[in-house]
Amino acid sequence: MRFICSDCIHVESIKIEIEKKSAHGSCCYCGETKNNVANKEVIFDIFESRFMESVLPLSECSQMEIGMFYHGSDDLCVSEIWEMIDNLEVGSEELRDDLTEHVIGSLNTSETLFVYDDGTLENNVYESKWSEFIKSVSHNHRFFNESAKKFLNSLFAIIQKDGVILDDVIYKFNSEASIYRARVANSENERTAIYSDPSSQLGPVPNNLASDQRMTPSGISAFYASSDRETCFSEVRAITGDSVMSAEFRTTKTLRMLDLRKLTEISKIHFCPLDEKYTDNSHKSQFIKQLIFLLSKPASQRGTSTYIETQIIFEYLRVNFGSDIHGLVFSSVQTGMDGLNVVLFPEYSKVQPFYYNIQKVSDCSEHHNSEYGYYHYTVTTSDESPIKQSNSHCLKFVEGSIKLHYIKAVRTEAKEFDIEITIKSK
Repeated sequence: MRFICSDCIHVESIKIEIEKKSAHGSCCYCGETKNNVANKEVIFDIFESRFMESVLPLSECSQMEIGMFYHGSDDLCVSEIWEMIDNLEVGSEELRDDLTEHVIGSLNTSETLFVYDDGTLENNVYESKWSEFIKSVSHNHRFFNESAKKFLNSLFAIIQKDGVILDDVIYKFNSEASIYRARVANSENERTAIYSDPSSQLGPVPNNLASDQRMTPSGISAFYASSDRETCFSEVRAITGDSVMSAEFRTTKTLRMLDLRKLTEISKIHFCPLDEKYTDNSHKSQFIKQLIFLLSKPASQRGTSTYIETQIIFEYLRVNFGSDIHGLVFSSVQTGMDGLNVVLFPEYSKVQPFYYNIQKVSDCSEHHNSEYGYYHYTVTTSDESPIKQSNSHCLKFVEGSIKLHYIKAVRTEAKEFDIEITIKSK
């Protein structure tokens, strides 16, 4: 029996396999007698199995990808087996030659050209799994759906460890961080109600009034906000002539948010082709980059009038990671992905009640002259005993932050394309 030691191979995942099967013996490559050696044939078989699971013959790529290669495109990295193993830098030249001979000798195909199945090809398995997920929750079982749970467990396994979200995809709102809410208020009654009780009127709506939203279904209320007032205007779909009232809110403690924008960093992770589950992890990391766009698309562009899939994902994250994170942040599609949106899990969405002079408001009246841009509110408080304030909530309204905005125009930005016409005769 011939042995190989873990010092002679430079691939971490294969080193681990040698350590698992370690014995005492002489390594056939360095010639030293050690305790960290393993049967060479067994290790070579593991190498060959993992390597072949990580690659695809060129013939199994799509017709477009095959065409790209034969037309000289550099977007598809096609190589022979010996070259791929050489680029892995597994160890000494003798070891590389032996591994190459072992792998090629085990091939049951005449194919000579291969590519890594790293999720960048057209056949990303998580795209079809996502389609099945949408189909399942839309037309099969919306609640208690084991197949949907299995898919989400697999998909989000890459961003967490032992139930804790990786710091690489966390966005922190430190205590006293500012976020903004807005509401269309075209009537005097709506505006005076907001000014009388801004925490309630501009905070999350009561559960019985909560409508279908991107992350929450009807009947479940959450705090939706934006990083700035302008993004708020876009998110409330204000149109020309609308009056919009906005206000600033601040966090009362540090909030840990899953940052969907940072999920793109996951797609940049390079897995070693000799790692276990290389193909699955590679496909997953590439698909997560697409998931951000899928989650941000308006319902009208999803082929459905609802947000079923985003609501289920939000609930999944809330149930599974609610003790570790407080909500999500993601780019606003309404602002061309420039603005930042925030949504807190319902249990962290409460706003501290706000009282002028620590007393309840008994009356509020509006005085304005739109021609001169003059707006004034008179707030009358009761003469009852001061109200005891509670500091148990995650958010608070910032006194004096309410602003009234009159929407003068709504502009649409577009990317322009020239149209090329080809006329053919039969």
